[in-house]
Amino acid sequence: MLFLVVAILSLILGFPQPLQSIVTDSRWVIVAALAATLIPPAIAWRYSRRAVQLLDRFPDDPSYGQSAYARGMTLARFTLGGLHATLLLFTDWQTVCQHAPLVGGWLAVPGLLTALPFLVCVVLIWTVVYDADRAIRQIALEIYLFRQRPVHPVWTRWQFVTYNLRHEVLLILIPMIPILAVRDLVHWYHADLRRLSQVANIGDLLLGGCAAMIAVLIPLVLRYVWVTRPLPAGPLRDKLQHMSKKLRLRCGEILVWHSGGMIVNAAVIGVLAPLRYVLLTDAMIEQLEDTKIEAVFGHEAGHVKRHHITFFLLFALISGCTVTIFSVESRGLRPEQYQIASVLLGLLLAFKWGVLFFWISRKFERQADLYGAASLTIAGLPCHAPCAVHGKPGEPAPNPQPRHAVCATAAHVFGDTLHDVAKLNGISADVSNMRHGSIASRSRFLQKLAHDPAAMRRFEQQLGLIKLAIFVGAVGMSLWASVALDLWNVARRLLNW
Repeated sequence: MLFLVVAILSLILGFPQPLQSIVTDSRWVIVAALAATLIPPAIAWRYSRRAVQLLDRFPDDPSYGQSAYARGMTLARFTLGGLHATLLLFTDWQTVCQHAPLVGGWLAVPGLLTALPFLVCVVLIWTVVYDADRAIRQIALEIYLFRQRPVHPVWTRWQFVTYNLRHEVLLILIPMIPILAVRDLVHWYHADLRRLSQVANIGDLLLGGCAAMIAVLIPLVLRYVWVTRPLPAGPLRDKLQHMSKKLRLRCGEILVWHSGGMIVNAAVIGVLAPLRYVLLTDAMIEQLEDTKIEAVFGHEAGHVKRHHITFFLLFALISGCTVTIFSVESRGLRPEQYQIASVLLGLLLAFKWGVLFFWISRKFERQADLYGAASLTIAGLPCHAPCAVHGKPGEPAPNPQPRHAVCATAAHVFGDTLHDVAKLNGISADVSNMRHGSIASRSRFLQKLAHDPAAMRRFEQQLGLIKLAIFVGAVGMSLWASVALDLWNVARRLLNW
Protein backbone atom coordinates (compact mmCIF):
# COMPACT_ATOMS: atom_id res chain seq x y z
CA MET A 1 0.00 0.00 0.00
CA LEU A 2 2.88 2.33 0.77
CA PHE A 3 4.26 1.77 -2.72
CA LEU A 4 0.88 2.61 -4.26
CA VAL A 5 0.65 5.84 -2.25
CA VAL A 6 4.05 6.86 -3.59
CA ALA A 7 3.09 5.92 -7.16
CA ILE A 8 -0.25 7.75 -7.25
CA LEU A 9 1.06 10.92 -5.62
CA SER A 10 4.04 10.85 -8.00
CA LEU A 11 1.66 10.67 -10.96
CA ILE A 12 -0.21 13.70 -9.62
CA LEU A 13 3.07 15.55 -9.24
CA GLY A 14 4.60 14.47 -12.55
CA PHE A 15 1.55 14.56 -14.81
CA PRO A 16 -0.65 17.58 -13.99
CA GLN A 17 -2.51 16.98 -17.27
CA PRO A 18 -3.81 13.65 -18.67
CA LEU A 19 -1.70 11.89 -21.28
CA GLN A 20 -4.78 11.23 -23.39
CA SER A 21 -8.19 12.69 -22.52
CA ILE A 22 -10.43 9.73 -23.32
CA VAL A 23 -13.19 10.75 -20.88
CA THR A 24 -13.82 14.51 -20.96
CA ASP A 25 -17.47 14.98 -19.97
CA SER A 26 -17.42 16.07 -16.31
CA ARG A 27 -20.34 13.82 -15.38
CA TRP A 28 -18.64 10.71 -16.72
CA VAL A 29 -15.36 11.80 -15.16
CA ILE A 30 -17.08 11.86 -11.76
CA VAL A 31 -18.60 8.43 -12.46
CA ALA A 32 -15.10 7.13 -13.29
CA ALA A 33 -13.76 8.62 -10.02
CA LEU A 34 -16.56 6.92 -8.05
CA ALA A 35 -15.88 3.58 -9.75
CA ALA A 36 -12.14 3.84 -8.99
CA THR A 37 -13.04 4.63 -5.38
CA LEU A 38 -15.55 1.83 -4.77
CA ILE A 39 -14.39 -1.19 -6.82
CA PRO A 40 -11.15 -1.97 -4.88
CA PRO A 41 -12.91 -1.91 -1.46
CA ALA A 42 -15.59 -4.24 -2.88
CA ILE A 43 -12.87 -6.72 -3.90
CA ALA A 44 -11.18 -6.39 -0.50
CA TRP A 45 -14.52 -6.92 1.29
CA ARG A 46 -15.26 -10.08 -0.72
CA TYR A 47 -11.89 -11.66 0.04
CA SER A 48 -12.04 -10.51 3.65
CA ARG A 49 -15.32 -12.38 4.15
CA ARG A 50 -13.81 -15.41 2.45
CA ALA A 51 -10.78 -15.28 4.74
CA VAL A 52 -12.97 -15.18 7.87
CA GLN A 53 -15.03 -18.14 6.58
CA LEU A 54 -11.87 -20.18 5.95
CA LEU A 55 -10.48 -19.33 9.39
CA ASP A 56 -13.74 -20.60 10.94
CA ARG A 57 -13.82 -23.71 8.75
CA PHE A 58 -10.18 -24.70 9.31
CA PRO A 59 -9.32 -23.56 12.85
CA ASP A 60 -6.38 -25.99 13.02
CA ASP A 61 -4.78 -24.62 9.84
CA PRO A 62 -5.16 -20.84 9.62
CA SER A 63 -2.93 -20.70 6.53
CA TYR A 64 -6.04 -21.13 4.33
CA GLY A 65 -7.58 -17.94 5.66
CA GLN A 66 -4.26 -16.11 5.79
CA SER A 67 -3.55 -16.95 2.14
CA ALA A 68 -7.03 -15.86 1.03
CA TYR A 69 -6.59 -12.57 2.87
CA ALA A 70 -3.17 -12.01 1.28
CA ARG A 71 -4.52 -12.81 -2.21
CA GLY A 72 -7.45 -10.46 -1.73
CA MET A 73 -5.28 -7.59 -0.54
CA THR A 74 -2.89 -8.11 -3.45
CA LEU A 75 -5.75 -8.06 -5.97
CA ALA A 76 -7.33 -5.04 -4.29
CA ARG A 77 -4.03 -3.15 -4.37
CA PHE A 78 -3.39 -3.89 -8.05
CA THR A 79 -6.94 -2.82 -8.88
CA LEU A 80 -6.52 0.28 -6.73
CA GLY A 81 -3.33 1.31 -8.51
CA GLY A 82 -4.59 0.48 -12.00
CA LEU A 83 -7.93 2.26 -11.71
CA HIS A 84 -6.54 5.43 -10.16
CA ALA A 85 -3.63 5.59 -12.61
CA THR A 86 -6.19 5.30 -15.41
CA LEU A 87 -8.29 8.03 -13.79
CA LEU A 88 -5.32 10.40 -13.66
CA LEU A 89 -3.76 9.63 -17.03
CA PHE A 90 -6.77 9.12 -19.32
CA THR A 91 -9.61 11.26 -17.93
CA ASP A 92 -10.01 14.96 -17.20
CA TRP A 93 -10.22 14.33 -13.44
CA GLN A 94 -7.30 16.63 -12.66
CA THR A 95 -8.81 19.37 -14.82
CA VAL A 96 -12.14 19.01 -13.00
CA CYS A 97 -10.37 19.34 -9.65
CA GLN A 98 -8.32 22.34 -10.76
CA HIS A 99 -11.48 24.21 -11.82
CA ALA A 100 -13.55 23.28 -8.78
CA PRO A 101 -14.88 26.27 -6.78
CA LEU A 102 -12.47 27.77 -4.19
CA VAL A 103 -9.66 25.43 -5.26
CA GLY A 104 -7.47 27.30 -7.72
CA GLY A 105 -6.31 30.00 -5.27
CA TRP A 106 -4.93 27.67 -2.58
CA LEU A 107 -1.47 26.12 -2.60
CA ALA A 108 -1.40 22.31 -2.95
CA VAL A 109 -5.21 22.06 -2.72
CA PRO A 110 -5.76 21.06 -6.39
CA GLY A 111 -3.26 18.21 -6.03
CA LEU A 112 -4.79 17.05 -2.75
CA LEU A 113 -8.31 17.17 -4.19
CA THR A 114 -7.05 15.12 -7.13
CA ALA A 115 -5.78 12.50 -4.65
CA LEU A 116 -9.03 12.47 -2.63
CA PRO A 117 -10.67 9.46 -4.40
CA PHE A 118 -7.49 7.45 -3.87
CA LEU A 119 -7.29 8.39 -0.17
CA VAL A 120 -10.98 7.61 0.39
CA CYS A 121 -10.52 4.29 -1.39
CA VAL A 122 -7.57 3.39 0.87
CA VAL A 123 -9.59 4.20 4.01
CA LEU A 124 -12.52 2.11 2.75
CA ILE A 125 -10.23 -0.86 2.07
CA TRP A 126 -8.84 -0.78 5.60
CA THR A 127 -12.34 -0.38 7.00
CA VAL A 128 -13.78 -3.42 5.22
CA VAL A 129 -10.82 -5.76 5.87
CA TYR A 130 -10.78 -5.06 9.61
CA ASP A 131 -12.78 -8.20 10.51
CA ALA A 132 -10.32 -10.47 8.70
CA ASP A 133 -7.32 -8.64 10.15
CA ARG A 134 -8.82 -8.90 13.64
CA ALA A 135 -9.42 -12.65 13.25
CA ILE A 136 -5.83 -13.21 12.11
CA ARG A 137 -4.44 -11.09 14.95
CA GLN A 138 -6.48 -13.07 17.48
CA ILE A 139 -4.66 -16.19 16.28
CA ALA A 140 -1.39 -14.38 16.88
CA LEU A 141 -2.58 -13.44 20.38
CA GLU A 142 -3.07 -17.11 21.17
CA ILE A 143 0.61 -17.60 20.33
CA TYR A 144 1.46 -14.70 22.65
CA LEU A 145 -0.45 -16.42 25.48
CA PHE A 146 1.15 -19.80 24.75
CA ARG A 147 4.60 -18.19 24.93
CA GLN A 148 3.58 -16.48 28.20
CA ARG A 149 4.25 -13.06 26.76
CA PRO A 150 2.30 -9.81 27.31
CA VAL A 151 -1.06 -9.59 25.51
CA HIS A 152 -2.87 -6.39 24.53
CA PRO A 153 -6.49 -6.01 23.38
CA VAL A 154 -6.85 -6.19 19.60
CA TRP A 155 -7.27 -2.67 18.28
CA THR A 156 -10.68 -1.35 17.31
CA ARG A 157 -11.66 -0.62 13.73
CA TRP A 158 -10.90 3.07 14.29
CA GLN A 159 -7.47 2.27 15.76
CA PHE A 160 -6.71 -0.07 12.86
CA VAL A 161 -7.63 2.52 10.21
CA THR A 162 -5.80 5.40 11.90
CA TYR A 163 -2.67 3.28 12.46
CA ASN A 164 -2.54 2.44 8.77
CA LEU A 165 -3.23 6.04 7.79
CA ARG A 166 -0.30 7.23 9.87
CA HIS A 167 2.12 4.62 8.60
CA GLU A 168 1.09 4.23 4.97
CA VAL A 169 -0.44 7.57 3.88
CA LEU A 170 0.92 10.33 6.11
CA LEU A 171 4.41 8.90 5.54
CA ILE A 172 4.16 10.12 1.93
CA LEU A 173 1.43 12.74 2.13
CA ILE A 174 3.27 14.97 4.62
CA PRO A 175 6.41 15.39 2.46
CA MET A 176 4.29 15.54 -0.69
CA ILE A 177 2.28 18.59 0.47
CA PRO A 178 5.23 21.04 0.42
CA ILE A 179 6.35 19.60 -2.92
CA LEU A 180 2.87 20.20 -4.35
CA ALA A 181 2.93 23.72 -2.89
CA VAL A 182 6.30 24.46 -4.52
CA ARG A 183 5.01 23.06 -7.81
CA ASP A 184 2.00 25.39 -7.69
CA LEU A 185 4.17 28.41 -6.82
CA VAL A 186 6.53 27.61 -9.68
CA HIS A 187 3.58 27.27 -12.06
CA TRP A 188 1.92 30.52 -10.96
CA TYR A 189 5.07 32.65 -10.89
CA HIS A 190 7.11 30.90 -13.56
CA ALA A 191 7.59 34.01 -15.72
CA ASP A 192 8.69 36.15 -12.76
CA LEU A 193 11.09 33.47 -11.52
CA ARG A 194 12.66 33.14 -14.97
CA ARG A 195 13.00 36.92 -15.27
CA LEU A 196 14.60 37.36 -11.84
CA SER A 197 16.93 34.36 -12.06
CA GLN A 198 17.53 34.44 -15.82
CA VAL A 199 17.36 30.65 -15.68
CA ALA A 200 15.03 28.97 -18.16
CA ASN A 201 14.50 25.81 -16.08
CA ILE A 202 14.34 27.45 -12.65
CA GLY A 203 11.09 25.61 -11.85
CA ASP A 204 12.63 22.14 -12.26
CA LEU A 205 15.62 23.18 -10.14
CA LEU A 206 13.47 24.53 -7.30
CA LEU A 207 11.28 21.45 -7.31
CA GLY A 208 14.29 19.12 -7.30
CA GLY A 209 15.94 21.08 -4.47
CA CYS A 210 12.75 20.92 -2.40
CA ALA A 211 12.47 17.15 -2.92
CA ALA A 212 16.13 16.62 -1.94
CA MET A 213 15.76 18.67 1.24
CA ILE A 214 12.62 16.79 2.27
CA ALA A 215 14.30 13.41 1.62
CA VAL A 216 16.98 14.37 4.16
CA LEU A 217 14.61 15.79 6.79
CA ILE A 218 11.71 13.30 6.55
CA PRO A 219 13.10 10.89 9.23
CA LEU A 220 12.78 13.67 11.80
CA VAL A 221 9.12 14.11 10.84
CA LEU A 222 8.37 10.38 10.84
CA ARG A 223 9.82 10.01 14.32
CA TYR A 224 6.77 11.90 15.61
CA VAL A 225 4.15 10.88 13.04
CA TRP A 226 4.80 7.22 13.83
CA VAL A 227 4.69 7.83 17.61
CA THR A 228 8.10 6.71 18.86
CA ARG A 229 10.25 7.15 21.96
CA PRO A 230 13.89 6.32 22.70
CA LEU A 231 14.53 2.74 23.80
CA PRO A 232 14.75 2.90 27.61
CA ALA A 233 18.04 2.23 29.37
CA GLY A 234 18.51 -1.42 30.25
CA PRO A 235 20.16 -4.68 29.17
CA LEU A 236 18.57 -4.66 25.67
CA ARG A 237 19.69 -1.11 24.92
CA ASP A 238 23.19 -1.92 26.18
CA LYS A 239 23.36 -4.98 23.90
CA LEU A 240 22.17 -3.08 20.84
CA GLN A 241 24.53 -0.17 21.47
CA HIS A 242 27.42 -2.61 21.93
CA MET A 243 26.37 -4.31 18.68
CA SER A 244 26.27 -0.91 16.92
CA LYS A 245 29.86 -0.25 17.97
CA LYS A 246 30.96 -3.68 16.77
CA LEU A 247 29.23 -3.12 13.41
CA ARG A 248 30.37 0.52 13.24
CA LEU A 249 26.76 1.53 12.71
CA ARG A 250 26.11 5.24 13.15
CA CYS A 251 22.56 6.29 13.96
CA GLY A 252 20.89 9.12 15.84
CA GLU A 253 18.79 6.95 18.13
CA ILE A 254 17.25 3.52 18.70
CA LEU A 255 13.49 4.07 18.99
CA VAL A 256 10.53 2.09 20.29
CA TRP A 257 7.82 2.21 17.62
CA HIS A 258 4.36 2.15 19.22
CA SER A 259 1.76 -0.14 17.65
CA GLY A 260 -0.42 -0.92 20.65
CA GLY A 261 1.37 -4.25 20.98
CA MET A 262 -0.06 -5.46 17.64
CA ILE A 263 2.85 -5.36 15.17
CA VAL A 264 6.15 -7.25 15.36
CA ASN A 265 8.35 -5.28 13.00
CA ALA A 266 11.45 -3.11 12.65
CA ALA A 267 12.76 -0.47 10.25
CA VAL A 268 15.65 1.86 9.61
CA ILE A 269 15.07 5.35 8.19
CA GLY A 270 17.40 8.18 7.25
CA VAL A 271 20.36 8.74 4.95
CA LEU A 272 22.51 10.98 7.16
CA ALA A 273 23.75 9.43 10.42
CA PRO A 274 22.48 12.20 12.79
CA LEU A 275 18.98 11.80 11.29
CA ARG A 276 19.10 8.01 10.99
CA TYR A 277 16.88 5.99 13.34
CA VAL A 278 16.48 2.27 13.97
CA LEU A 279 12.90 1.49 15.01
CA LEU A 280 11.72 -1.60 16.91
CA THR A 281 8.01 -2.03 17.57
CA ASP A 282 6.74 -2.42 21.11
CA ALA A 283 5.38 -5.89 20.29
CA MET A 284 8.77 -7.06 19.01
CA ILE A 285 10.46 -5.99 22.25
CA GLU A 286 7.74 -7.74 24.28
CA GLN A 287 7.51 -10.96 22.27
CA LEU A 288 11.05 -11.81 21.12
CA GLU A 289 14.02 -12.82 23.21
CA ASP A 290 17.03 -10.51 23.13
CA THR A 291 19.10 -12.68 20.77
CA LYS A 292 16.39 -12.58 18.14
CA ILE A 293 15.95 -8.84 18.56
CA GLU A 294 19.69 -8.56 17.95
CA ALA A 295 19.17 -10.59 14.76
CA VAL A 296 16.48 -8.16 13.57
CA PHE A 297 18.67 -5.20 14.55
CA GLY A 298 21.52 -6.74 12.54
CA HIS A 299 19.21 -7.04 9.52
CA GLU A 300 18.33 -3.33 9.73
CA ALA A 301 22.02 -2.52 10.19
CA GLY A 302 22.66 -4.51 7.02
CA HIS A 303 20.46 -2.13 5.04
CA VAL A 304 22.70 0.72 6.24
CA LYS A 305 26.09 -0.99 5.98
CA ARG A 306 25.30 -2.40 2.54
CA HIS A 307 24.09 1.07 1.47
CA HIS A 308 20.62 -0.08 0.40
CA ILE A 309 18.97 3.23 1.34
CA THR A 310 21.52 5.14 -0.75
CA PHE A 311 21.03 2.89 -3.76
CA PHE A 312 17.23 3.13 -3.51
CA LEU A 313 17.60 6.92 -3.56
CA LEU A 314 19.87 6.65 -6.60
CA PHE A 315 17.28 4.36 -8.19
CA ALA A 316 14.65 7.07 -7.58
CA LEU A 317 17.05 9.73 -8.87
CA ILE A 318 17.19 7.92 -12.21
CA SER A 319 13.41 8.28 -12.49
CA GLY A 320 13.53 11.95 -11.49
CA CYS A 321 16.21 12.70 -14.07
CA THR A 322 14.28 10.77 -16.72
CA VAL A 323 11.14 12.83 -16.13
CA THR A 324 13.18 16.05 -16.09
CA ILE A 325 14.89 15.20 -19.38
CA PHE A 326 11.53 14.30 -20.90
CA SER A 327 9.94 17.58 -19.76
CA VAL A 328 12.79 19.60 -21.32
CA GLU A 329 13.26 17.64 -24.53
CA SER A 330 9.54 17.21 -25.31
CA ARG A 331 8.68 20.92 -25.40
CA GLY A 332 8.99 21.12 -29.18
CA LEU A 333 6.89 18.02 -29.90
CA ARG A 334 3.49 18.17 -31.53
CA PRO A 335 0.54 17.14 -29.26
CA GLU A 336 0.19 13.69 -30.82
CA GLN A 337 3.96 13.08 -30.58
CA TYR A 338 3.95 14.24 -26.95
CA GLN A 339 1.17 11.81 -26.08
CA ILE A 340 2.97 8.86 -27.68
CA ALA A 341 6.23 9.79 -25.96
CA SER A 342 4.41 10.19 -22.63
CA VAL A 343 2.83 6.74 -22.91
CA LEU A 344 6.23 5.20 -23.67
CA LEU A 345 7.72 7.03 -20.69
CA GLY A 346 4.88 5.79 -18.48
CA LEU A 347 5.42 2.19 -19.60
CA LEU A 348 9.15 2.51 -18.94
CA LEU A 349 8.58 3.88 -15.43
CA ALA A 350 5.89 1.25 -14.77
CA PHE A 351 8.37 -1.51 -15.66
CA LYS A 352 11.11 0.14 -13.61
CA TRP A 353 9.02 0.45 -10.45
CA GLY A 354 6.57 -2.41 -10.95
CA VAL A 355 9.11 -5.10 -11.89
CA LEU A 356 12.72 -4.00 -11.52
CA PHE A 357 12.27 -2.29 -8.14
CA PHE A 358 10.71 -5.35 -6.53
CA TRP A 359 13.37 -7.67 -8.00
CA ILE A 360 16.16 -5.48 -6.60
CA SER A 361 14.32 -5.09 -3.28
CA ARG A 362 14.19 -8.86 -2.79
CA LYS A 363 17.90 -9.13 -3.50
CA PHE A 364 18.63 -6.38 -0.96
CA GLU A 365 16.45 -8.09 1.66
CA ARG A 366 18.40 -11.31 1.29
CA GLN A 367 21.69 -9.44 1.56
CA ALA A 368 20.41 -7.79 4.75
CA ASP A 369 19.41 -11.25 6.04
CA LEU A 370 22.96 -12.47 5.47
CA TYR A 371 24.34 -9.42 7.25
CA GLY A 372 21.92 -9.96 10.13
CA ALA A 373 23.08 -13.56 10.55
CA ALA A 374 26.74 -12.51 10.36
CA SER A 375 26.11 -9.79 12.96
CA LEU A 376 24.99 -12.44 15.46
CA THR A 377 28.44 -14.00 15.23
CA ILE A 378 30.05 -10.59 15.71
CA ALA A 379 27.81 -10.09 18.77
CA GLY A 380 29.19 -13.31 20.27
CA LEU A 381 26.65 -16.02 19.39
CA PRO A 382 28.43 -19.39 19.98
CA CYS A 383 28.55 -21.91 17.13
CA HIS A 384 27.10 -25.40 17.78
CA ALA A 385 27.06 -26.95 14.28
CA PRO A 386 29.44 -27.88 11.46
CA CYS A 387 30.15 -24.53 9.91
CA ALA A 388 32.09 -22.98 7.02
CA VAL A 389 33.21 -20.21 9.37
CA HIS A 390 34.09 -22.12 12.53
CA GLY A 391 34.63 -25.67 11.26
CA LYS A 392 33.28 -28.64 13.19
CA PRO A 393 32.53 -28.35 16.93
CA GLY A 394 35.64 -29.11 18.95
CA GLU A 395 37.97 -28.53 16.03
CA PRO A 396 39.97 -25.35 15.30
CA ALA A 397 38.37 -22.81 12.99
CA PRO A 398 39.58 -22.65 9.37
CA ASN A 399 42.57 -20.37 8.94
CA PRO A 400 42.09 -18.12 7.10
CA GLN A 401 38.34 -17.96 7.51
CA PRO A 402 36.42 -17.65 4.21
CA ARG A 403 35.44 -14.07 3.46
CA HIS A 404 32.05 -14.93 1.94
CA ALA A 405 30.60 -17.21 4.60
CA VAL A 406 28.09 -17.05 7.43
CA CYS A 407 27.92 -19.21 10.55
CA ALA A 408 25.44 -22.10 10.22
CA THR A 409 24.22 -21.64 13.81
CA ALA A 410 23.69 -17.91 13.24
CA ALA A 411 21.81 -18.68 10.00
CA HIS A 412 19.58 -21.12 11.89
CA VAL A 413 18.84 -18.58 14.64
CA PHE A 414 18.10 -15.87 12.07
CA GLY A 415 15.79 -18.17 10.08
CA ASP A 416 14.00 -19.09 13.31
CA THR A 417 13.62 -15.36 14.02
CA LEU A 418 12.00 -14.81 10.61
CA HIS A 419 9.48 -17.59 11.29
CA ASP A 420 8.74 -16.17 14.74
CA VAL A 421 8.06 -12.73 13.27
CA ALA A 422 5.69 -14.27 10.73
CA LYS A 423 3.77 -16.27 13.33
CA LEU A 424 3.52 -13.34 15.74
CA ASN A 425 2.07 -11.17 12.97
CA GLY A 426 -0.43 -13.84 11.93
CA ILE A 427 1.29 -14.33 8.57
CA SER A 428 1.81 -17.67 6.85
CA ALA A 429 5.51 -18.33 6.24
CA ASP A 430 4.68 -19.40 2.67
CA VAL A 431 2.78 -16.22 1.70
CA SER A 432 4.98 -14.18 -0.64
CA ASN A 433 5.46 -10.44 -0.32
CA MET A 434 6.37 -8.43 -3.43
CA ARG A 435 9.19 -6.54 -1.72
CA HIS A 436 10.53 -9.27 0.56
CA GLY A 437 9.42 -12.62 -0.81
CA SER A 438 8.08 -15.24 1.60
CA ILE A 439 9.56 -15.91 5.01
CA ALA A 440 10.07 -19.58 4.08
CA SER A 441 11.99 -18.74 0.89
CA ARG A 442 14.22 -16.26 2.73
CA SER A 443 15.00 -18.81 5.42
CA ARG A 444 15.81 -21.53 2.86
CA PHE A 445 18.03 -19.15 0.91
CA LEU A 446 19.93 -18.22 4.04
CA GLN A 447 20.45 -21.85 5.06
CA LYS A 448 21.64 -22.73 1.55
CA LEU A 449 24.25 -19.98 1.45
CA ALA A 450 25.40 -20.73 4.99
CA HIS A 451 26.48 -24.19 3.77
CA ASP A 452 27.77 -23.04 0.38
CA PRO A 453 30.32 -20.18 0.60
CA ALA A 454 30.85 -20.33 -3.18
CA ALA A 455 27.14 -19.61 -3.78
CA MET A 456 27.32 -16.77 -1.28
CA ARG A 457 30.33 -15.32 -3.11
CA ARG A 458 28.41 -15.46 -6.41
CA PHE A 459 25.41 -13.78 -4.77
CA GLU A 460 27.54 -10.97 -3.37
CA GLN A 461 29.15 -10.48 -6.78
CA GLN A 462 25.70 -10.27 -8.37
CA LEU A 463 24.66 -7.63 -5.81
CA GLY A 464 27.86 -5.72 -6.58
CA LEU A 465 26.98 -5.64 -10.28
CA ILE A 466 23.41 -4.49 -9.51
CA LYS A 467 24.69 -1.64 -7.35
CA LEU A 468 27.27 -0.70 -9.98
CA ALA A 469 24.52 -0.57 -12.62
CA ILE A 470 22.37 1.67 -10.40
CA PHE A 471 25.32 3.96 -9.68
CA VAL A 472 26.35 4.24 -13.33
CA GLY A 473 22.73 4.80 -14.35
CA ALA A 474 22.28 7.53 -11.75
CA VAL A 475 25.52 9.30 -12.73
CA GLY A 476 24.75 9.04 -16.42
CA MET A 477 21.18 10.29 -16.09
CA SER A 478 22.29 13.09 -13.75
CA LEU A 479 24.85 14.30 -16.31
CA TRP A 480 22.26 14.12 -19.07
CA ALA A 481 19.75 16.06 -16.95
CA SER A 482 22.45 18.60 -16.11
CA VAL A 483 23.09 19.18 -19.80
CA ALA A 484 19.36 19.41 -20.53
CA LEU A 485 18.93 21.98 -17.75
CA ASP A 486 22.14 23.80 -18.72
CA LEU A 487 23.30 23.64 -15.09
CA TRP A 488 26.81 24.87 -15.89
CA ASN A 489 25.54 28.24 -17.11
CA VAL A 490 23.00 28.30 -14.28
CA ALA A 491 25.80 27.91 -11.72
CA ARG A 492 27.85 30.67 -13.37
CA ARG A 493 24.89 33.07 -13.33
CA LEU A 494 24.15 32.35 -9.69
CA LEU A 495 27.79 32.87 -8.70
CA ASN A 496 27.89 36.18 -10.55
CA TRP A 497 24.48 37.23 -9.17
